[in-house]
Amino acid sequence: MRSQEDGETPEESREDGGDDIPITGDELVDTFPRYREEGDVSVLELPGRSAATVSNEAVLRPELAGPLENDLYSHQADALAALERDENVCVATSTSSGKTRIYALQIARNCLEARARDADATAYVLYPTKALSRDQERELNDFFDQLGLDVSVRVYDGDTERGDARRRIREEADVIISNFAGVNTYLHDHDRWARFLSACDLVVIDESHTYTGVHGMHVAWIVRRLKRVLEYYGTDPQFVLTSATIGNPGDHSSALIDEPVSVVDEDGSPTGPRDLVLWNPPPRAREESEDDTDGADGNGEADDIEDHEPEDGDAIVERVPATVEAPKLLSHLTYHDAHTLLFTPSRKLAELSVKRASKHRRDRRRYYANPGRGAALEPYHAGHSRANRHGTEHQLKTGALDGVASTNALELGINVGEMDATVQLGYPGQRQSFWQQIGRAGRGTKRALSVLVADHRTLDQYVVNNPEYLLESDVEDAVVDIGNDAVFAQHLRCAADELAIDESDADAFAERERLERAVEMWRRAGQLTGYLETGVSYVGPPRPQGSISLYATSGEEYEVELADGVDEAHDPEMEPLAEERVLRDFHEGAVRLHQGQQYEVCAVDHGSPRPTVTLRPTDVDYYTRTRTDVTILDAVSEESRDVGAFTLHFGRGRVLVYHGTYDKVAVHGGEKKEQGIPTENPPLSIETQLCWLEVPDRVERALVENHRNFSVPEMDGDLAETAHLGYAGGLHAAEHATIGVAPLELMVDKRDLGGLATLSIDSHLEQEGTAEAEVAAGGDAPRNVAAAEATVRRIANGLEREPAGGWFIYDGIDGGLGFARAIYENFEAVARRARDLIANCDCGRVDGCPACVMDDQCGNDNQPLHREAAVDVLDQLLGNEDLDALEAHLPEGEYGGDRRPPLFYS
Repeated sequence: MRSQEDGETPEESREDGGDDIPITGDELVDTFPRYREEGDVSVLELPGRSAATVSNEAVLRPELAGPLENDLYSHQADALAALERDENVCVATSTSSGKTRIYALQIARNCLEARARDADATAYVLYPTKALSRDQERELNDFFDQLGLDVSVRVYDGDTERGDARRRIREEADVIISNFAGVNTYLHDHDRWARFLSACDLVVIDESHTYTGVHGMHVAWIVRRLKRVLEYYGTDPQFVLTSATIGNPGDHSSALIDEPVSVVDEDGSPTGPRDLVLWNPPPRAREESEDDTDGADGNGEADDIEDHEPEDGDAIVERVPATVEAPKLLSHLTYHDAHTLLFTPSRKLAELSVKRASKHRRDRRRYYANPGRGAALEPYHAGHSRANRHGTEHQLKTGALDGVASTNALELGINVGEMDATVQLGYPGQRQSFWQQIGRAGRGTKRALSVLVADHRTLDQYVVNNPEYLLESDVEDAVVDIGNDAVFAQHLRCAADELAIDESDADAFAERERLERAVEMWRRAGQLTGYLETGVSYVGPPRPQGSISLYATSGEEYEVELADGVDEAHDPEMEPLAEERVLRDFHEGAVRLHQGQQYEVCAVDHGSPRPTVTLRPTDVDYYTRTRTDVTILDAVSEESRDVGAFTLHFGRGRVLVYHGTYDKVAVHGGEKKEQGIPTENPPLSIETQLCWLEVPDRVERALVENHRNFSVPEMDGDLAETAHLGYAGGLHAAEHATIGVAPLELMVDKRDLGGLATLSIDSHLEQEGTAEAEVAAGGDAPRNVAAAEATVRRIANGLEREPAGGWFIYDGIDGGLGFARAIYENFEAVARRARDLIANCDCGRVDGCPACVMDDQCGNDNQPLHREAAVDVLDQLLGNEDLDALEAHLPEGEYGGDRRPPLFYS
């Protein structure tokens, strides 16, 4: 690679002078100090796209067409035409493609038409964040001023001053901007909103792709409640949903609003060319590594980690963390005058990245001869005050800042002006989020630079080793499922509080049978009264809307408070915690990091009507990591299908999660200072959705024989002494990999999925006529993991047939999320990704690495794992290898005479 003289910029060394960005992808690679591995960086050149336009006069009435300076893009014209036909519309196009202009013009059309007949027209515009709401309030008001229209746009959310200010907005605003947490609350007092609701003819759901999983379920039910109230006031508004590019915008939008939706996804906006750099940090020897302490469990700022190449012939087992490498790139790009956004996955990393970028500059003064150049850097995240965030946004727009390290708070379209470059600290999880983030650089036809810095984990390594994945036309499907009964039941109480539920709600709000069951449940609990024929009213504690958490399936939340005597200045101001997070991360004795301060959990109250977690600030040289054990009972298959010779099932079951012990881990070095400390936590019992795969006996027998010589020296127990160890390691590795790559196909969060690999699928299924079946059907859960193992072992020993091996994937939320269903329906695509990931990993290890099959949340400490056996299983599943290829491995006797262990699960 060519070198660059100290202080010389790419602009000064560039010969053609034709690029309109300060530094290109090739120049970044050539000038970055000490980067040595050409095979670890790819520079992709993405072409631009010219605009496709339609004249304003062809679409809009003259008084709206005249003031507009530029013609409409084709997708804007298509969406406005669909709205003219009285259709609901989802616009799924790229970042900065002018989606706001679509609903702004529809609001203008509605206002002009209503005023012509001396009536009012109002619009409810719902954004996912408060910061975006304030930004769009300014832009919409400016736009209506440009059109010469007297349209009042106001924000109404938790930050809006109470009293007269709120009343005036409700009674006077034409457009009210809010969010779904607000709508959930305000529906209780809908009579105060009568003027606004009775004139509402448009509801806008901006950034609709963000509503998936549990959050998406709640939003879908809030929309249904809003529609009930709007119907009561005699209005039937159209919906406009704006989305990033996702695989199923029509289905996802229809699931959210419960109505047909027309999709507009042919993007007519222009884009400039883009240099896309896939940057794999250089390898380092494991013995030279230092625990990277910036993740969820970290508690301190590690020193900068120097690059260190392994000895010749060594496998790559670890790389410089993206948390260390990405800030260096932020520093380098801003030094070369590139206005840069760095996206980080957490608030702590946003703060640390700015410090590390500055440190990188100071540590290499010989290269960066002018260390003050391009050094105006700031962090940005929701933990900052509103004034602080607005100040950072303004400085970015005006060019006073050279770069910002942000959480995804800047992903969703807040106007920060034109950026030259983006850097992503790790792959953000889905292609839609990836494209959304890099779209923040390079407005219009301006050239842009985007750098993805890979972490050493499954998704990141798959992406950088398969660049074509990012360029595929298919994008992940967004998953929203309204089948979760726990979420439905909460919103039913709210709906009954807002308006009595009657016959008209049967099949309109929910299916009659489901509605009747839920009404009966709440009637017996003393919170509803009446019948559908005469009307069902809410009679429970006031304001049930306040019990809804938009990010949890149940209302069981723990308030966070400071210990007695602790100065209020240390108040972490944390949101209430869901029960599952308390059991995993906030048990007594846990040490957690929050906004740079360590806290120790000194008490947890599980039993009171108001559960609490009590914290006190601390300063220790360790953090805590909870061990998790899982088993499944009472799984019932509701659907099944054959995948080759394998059988795939979807159904429901009971997942028992035991966060029974925890370790104290040194902040620096990662050594365990103390292990296996009891938490005294009760088990978490989840009735949820799951899918599972059964491996056919012929495949199992051949693979047991083929991998019978595998051993794990430090492992003990029944499994370690049998020929099944290698095969079990293959099932375990395949389970990890299929969960790990699921976000490559679907908009699912890996943290909301769990898995269980087992040699005895049958012992986890519903059993008839046994004491264990009664436990599984709803009795008390086994108190600890040893009791759970004993339960499953007794079932295994009592089976009438030889059980099948395989693995489960389940939704880690009570009632389910729809994720396991989506994986069941797309299992072959997920399995292909998993197979390629495992087979193509360059770690060279039989038991894999964090980039292919290891998982830091594994309850079995990633033992056993066998990459080759996993590839063999997946090849048979996908038909890559004929069954006859197994003939050579089939034993003459039963597993060569070795006994089958009665139980293995992970």
